Amino acid sequence: MTAQPRYGSTGSLWAGRLLGLGLLLLAAVVAAVTIPELRSELAGEGTDGTLTVSSCETHTKTHYGTHRRTTELKFSCTGNWTAQHGGAAYQDVEVNTSSRLETGAKIPVVHVDNTFEQPQDRNPGRDAGILALCLSLTAFGIYCLLTGFGTRNGPGLAASWQRLPAPTVTGPLLGGIFALGILAALVCALAL
Repeated sequence: MTAQPRYGSTGSLWAGRLLGLGLLLLAAVVAAVTIPELRSELAGEGTDGTLTVSSCETHTKTHYGTHRRTTELKFSCTGNWTAQHGGAAYQDVEVNTSSRLETGAKIPVVHVDNTFEQPQDRNPGRDAGILALCLSLTAFGIYCLLTGFGTRNGPGLAASWQRLPAPTVTGPLLGGIFALGILAALVCALAL
């Protein structure tokens, strides 16, 4: 007969379970925000049109690192937007661009949900990667919720693995879901 290891208190187990619950809630909120945007991008929603540039501004953003400082240049252009197949037209529309454009230049811009963006900025791969990370976060949250893993004085990984209900099934299942989410996120980040 083996004795279960004792931890500082059952409070550390409950803290690990609360951590798991927090991770599940975080994954649910992030997924709820990301899914409509991904759906819109995949469906190709939005109205194609053309922005006639009237002015462009340059914005700088300084990043301070431990050994150096870098400055990032960002551009935004303002102009009149006209739908490609007639219909809607908007004045004084601001769009983030990759470079400064000449006055009178015409660039393709998509109008979606009261926002205007260039077609190349609509990246479904980024949103799919975020959802894949939510899948991994959900698996890890369930693991913490079931075992109390994740706190300073709580059980370690090996001890918490033994605390899983039906560890020969639940452990590989949660580990596989976690690994699948990480792998899918990497594929989305590198390939899409």
